[in-house]
Amino acid sequence: MIKNKVETLLVDATTGSIISVGQKVKKGETVGHTPEGSAVVSPISGTLLACQFDADKHLLCLFIEEE
Repeated sequence: MIKNKVETLLVDATTGSIISVGQKVKKGETVGHTPEGSAVVSPISGTLLACQFDADKHLLCLFIEEE
C-alpha cells in the first residue's frame, strides 16, 4: 500500500534506469538520463516502487515513493 507521495520520473529507455525496483535512492541522486543525455536526478529520497515502459515515447517511467 502506498502511504507517501510518489514522484514519477521519465528516463530514456535506450540507456535505461541505473537503479532497480526496491532500491533506495537519495535526493539528488542520478537515476537515469534523458534522450539528449542529461542526467535525471531524484527530487526526493525514497524507494523505487516500479518501472514501466512507455512505448509511445520510448521512455521508462520510474515511480519513487518518498520516505
